Amino acid sequence: MMAVECRDVTVFYGRRVALWGVTCQIPAGCLAAIVGPNGAGKSTLLRALVGLVPVERGEVRLLGSPPAEARSRMSYMPQRESVDWDFPLTVLDVVLMGRYGRLKLFQRPGKQDYERAWEALRRVGLDALARRQLGELSVGQQQRVFLARALAQDAELYLMDEPFAGVDAATEQVLLDTLLELRRAGKTVVVVHHDLHVVASLFEWVVLLNLRVIAAGRTEEVLTASSLQKAYGGRSAVLSEVVERAVLHREVLRQRER
Repeated sequence: MMAVECRDVTVFYGRRVALWGVTCQIPAGCLAAIVGPNGAGKSTLLRALVGLVPVERGEVRLLGSPPAEARSRMSYMPQRESVDWDFPLTVLDVVLMGRYGRLKLFQRPGKQDYERAWEALRRVGLDALARRQLGELSVGQQQRVFLARALAQDAELYLMDEPFAGVDAATEQVLLDTLLELRRAGKTVVVVHHDLHVVASLFEWVVLLNLRVIAAGRTEEVLTASSLQKAYGGRSAVLSEVVERAVLHREVLRQRER
């Protein structure tokens, strides 16, 4: 089954084209990255998938259903710039929000919801800070809180918008470990990412964008010199070398695992 399907998706911001005729698929159970230059529409595509921006034309399906019907089965982690970090909530309050999609109208979180929230906080190493105000945390800790909220939801599909942006090394490692853990559990994870070295080393499926789809498919088939040239222009030679080194590194790791 395809976890994500886009057919001819077009999005406008006012009179400006943000996405044009995007058609791509992402298989279930894989780590997928959405990459491309600044202004390519990466975050817009993720927001279109979850219904946060209107689609002018085209169709989106998540886990075989329209986004509204798949909402309880997917989790969205936004860019930190879109979050009001001064809102007076504790860390535990935020993580519990990941359980709200499973509650009935006016139902309060129960024992199982709290257990899931605490488990998620332990997984990201923040259980000791559960009673702290969100705005008191560092950038990396805030990202871990929103990762814990996503984990608490126990979704099938995880959509993450630039989760590695501005984080410290410890948080980056927590994120990487969590992505691999989710893949081993059979989940689908789609991440907007800017570091092609990490993408080539870790991710198995890539959607390469520049307002429209340049290429989409297995990482080694998408991150080629030709595709990078189309997406990034003059920077493609340097990027191709980075990707080649990362692909070789990944093959070495695979051989060791065997």
